Amino acid sequence: MKKFMYCLAMMFAPLVFAMCSENGNIPVESNWELEYIYKDGTQMAPPEEHNATIAFLADSQMAGDSGCNRFFGSFTASDEKLEFKNVGSTRMMCPQVQFENAFLSTLENTASYNVSKDQLVLKDSLGNIIALLKKIEPVAEEN
Repeated sequence: MKKFMYCLAMMFAPLVFAMCSENGNIPVESNWELEYIYKDGTQMAPPEEHNATIAFLADSQMAGDSGCNRFFGSFTASDEKLEFKNVGSTRMMCPQVQFENAFLSTLENTASYNVSKDQLVLKDSLGNIIALLKKIEPVAEEN
């Protein structure tokens, strides 16, 4: 009976962990790819071949790729509120630096969000949509 209970516990442990490892409604260890941002009333998609992504990590940490540079920081989420904090990035020169700056500014201006199926919508303090992201599977890193 002990072995059965142990097997049962091991089988459901990932499900319990996933349910308990959320910051607000944003699933920890989830990865998102930017579809577009709104900047000054204009919809902007990432430049071709330069996908912008964000990953929500354990311990309220986040990291991502803004197209050329990597960024990192922390986040807090509760109910529908979302705030990115201490955002930093690498500083390689890239042709799409204007887009990267707009994307990082969007993160800094995020005040709320909602998750619906495989979409993450970021909103500013007035409730305006400032970014739309889609959920993706993480990319395996090469050794």
